[in-house]
Amino acid sequence: MFVPLSLFSPTSLPEVPPFSSAQALMDYNTKAVKYFKILNDIRNPETDWSSPNEIIYEHQTLCLRHFPNREEPKARRPVLILPPQAGHHSNLADYSPAQSLVRVFHRYGYDVYVAQWLSATSTFKDLGIDDYIRLTDEAVEVIRERTDIFRINLVGQCQGGWQATIYTALHQDKISALITAAAPIDVEAEPSPIVDMAKMPLSFFQYLVALGNGLMDGKLMVMGFKSMQPEEHYFNKYVRLWRWILEEEEEYIKRHIRFENWYEYTQKLPGRFYLEVIENIFQKNNLTKPHSMQINGQTLNLKNIHCPLIILAGARDHITPPGQAFALKQYVSTPPDHVIEILTGGGHIGTLMGTEALREDWSKVNQVLQLVI
Repeated sequence: MFVPLSLFSPTSLPEVPPFSSAQALMDYNTKAVKYFKILNDIRNPETDWSSPNEIIYEHQTLCLRHFPNREEPKARRPVLILPPQAGHHSNLADYSPAQSLVRVFHRYGYDVYVAQWLSATSTFKDLGIDDYIRLTDEAVEVIRERTDIFRINLVGQCQGGWQATIYTALHQDKISALITAAAPIDVEAEPSPIVDMAKMPLSFFQYLVALGNGLMDGKLMVMGFKSMQPEEHYFNKYVRLWRWILEEEEEYIKRHIRFENWYEYTQKLPGRFYLEVIENIFQKNNLTKPHSMQINGQTLNLKNIHCPLIILAGARDHITPPGQAFALKQYVSTPPDHVIEILTGGGHIGTLMGTEALREDWSKVNQVLQLVI
């Protein structure tokens, strides 16, 4: 097998000298085979958790996982992480041994729980936002009963951030501190491509759900994310992979494979939930409008939040720009001196699980939480 370099931009690749021998040609072809094998394997992506854990509760699309703290086996202070529901696997919270929010909290002595959101089946196609808030409450109650601690710390990543915010507004008595990261709260505070896309008629999104017989296919959601950076997702990353294979950069190759397996592993969302998110969060901006949403018989008002609040946003986040995330402080009752804003240097995913953000910014989060009684 021979891969012509003309497939790629010649200015983007290192120069390959003329083959000096049959062995050099064979080596080159071996690398080409490796390149296409990687691409073929990622067509059937696999992903999993990186830290030991156990399932302690399951109901509908919720799978509550407990991650025992091996560094401090008697850790009792609970933290519940709500990963995003954007068509990807929830192990974003425990992506790899070197990139794990779970392990950051472990280092600071926390008892860590993660709400894994399972791919929806047709049985659960009619679950809505109110159901996911109910399931979140079920998880919180399991943790409270298990630990005998009345108030827990709640962390929401991206879409899990507005979910954590809604939950806290409705159940402030159960939350000690609220932490949101790259979470869209006020989508009108700063423009973004995803908000522009959401302005399409609701009938368009209803059509997408109809294609899935009442479910929203994560593959379609990932296509939407890719369309925001087409050059990166359809060209640049393949050029980088080819360069790393030519230069035998095995560590970079492993990182590429791990990320692509996570990114391309998609799940389905209940159609009702997806449409409610589009309409309420991205089209009507209802989080910012008191009493405009009814959740399980309660009207939503973010002013009910008065606990310590930590907000993270990425300086280079094109999905949830900082203005949308930091706006949360304007709608809560938390005193200004109990609100901490942290601007990371990364983009969207980098803020949630980047090595630098976990080492620097999420360590700051934990340092602040040490002061929360």
